[in-house]
Amino acid sequence: MPPTESPPRSADDDAPAAVGWSQLAQDVAVTLWPAFLAAAVATMFFFAFFDPSLLGAGAVPPRWLQSRMAGYAVGFFFFWSIGTLSSALTLYLVRTAHQRQAPPAARTRGPM
Repeated sequence: MPPTESPPRSADDDAPAAVGWSQLAQDVAVTLWPAFLAAAVATMFFFAFFDPSLLGAGAVPPRWLQSRMAGYAVGFFFFWSIGTLSSALTLYLVRTAHQRQAPPAARTRGPM
């Protein structure tokens, strides 16, 4: 049986299909991912120096917070929420900033 010829392939056939994200999905990703990374680092540094079971010395924590792992989780989500607020504020400021135009003299001048 003779081999069948396949149609010629272009360079674009090997490229993966582009995934289109909505603006909302991009904003959520741009806000949550850096906040997650910052929370991970902040949690490591904070709990390297402080033991969550000793933070409330003398106070009786709620039953769900009596384990050390629960303290780590609460701390991580606290740092993540702070990072998310910071990222969201930055995104808001960037999106609402007015575009400033260069003065007319600077626009007509070429590179030096």
